[in-house]
Amino acid sequence: MAMTLRLDPADEDLLRKVAEREKRTMTDVVAIAVREHAARLDAADEDASLAARSARRSAAARAIRDSIADNAEALDLLSR
Repeated sequence: MAMTLRLDPADEDLLRKVAEREKRTMTDVVAIAVREHAARLDAADEDASLAARSARRSAAARAIRDSIADNAEALDLLSR
């Protein structure tokens, strides 16, 4: 797909310098940057998902501990 990328002069100069330094075309540098940014977003989503799962596990463990503490007398009677 063809597209036009409009950059301010400073960003265009920076892109040109990166492309020259890496011996790539400016198009390749932009494509690589987009893929790397997408990968970082995916990693951030995965980190958020892991954090959410960890929070749910912690909440469940707290609820179990609280329930055991709240029902200690009944549990003791049932264990006899």
